[in-house]
Amino acid sequence: MFRLTLYCSLLAGVLLGQSCSGDPNARPAVEISGTVTLDGAPLKQASIQFTSSKTGESAYTNLDDNGHYSLSFAQADVGSAYEVTVSTPVVDEENAMALAEKPQEKSTVKIPAKYSKRTTSGLIAQVNEPGANTANFELKSN
Repeated sequence: MFRLTLYCSLLAGVLLGQSCSGDPNARPAVEISGTVTLDGAPLKQASIQFTSSKTGESAYTNLDDNGHYSLSFAQADVGSAYEVTVSTPVVDEENAMALAEKPQEKSTVKIPAKYSKRTTSGLIAQVNEPGANTANFELKSN
């Protein structure tokens, strides 16, 4: 019994030591926030998506009424470029019946189609450090 306890204690110590040792391959968490404007005015009724050009992982969020957004990656590719797209708002609705019963708002904002694809948007955000990062985007109608 003593050997089992000793073995478990040693194993726990090794595992804790590894998790605290600062793995050089660890990918830190980042938060990216900023504002999106269209022709100089805050973009409303839209979503923004960031996709890592290195791993393909992505995160998205809807913009608020001031064109502001904030999203996070639990594990980010620091030092890498993220491809960015802006498109219509994403509707997350767990209850499909509630979505069907909810009156649909017509979007008055026309986001140019080129911004909805990673291959044509031309929007890139460089994530240079762990923690907080800022990326603002100015979209043009023409």
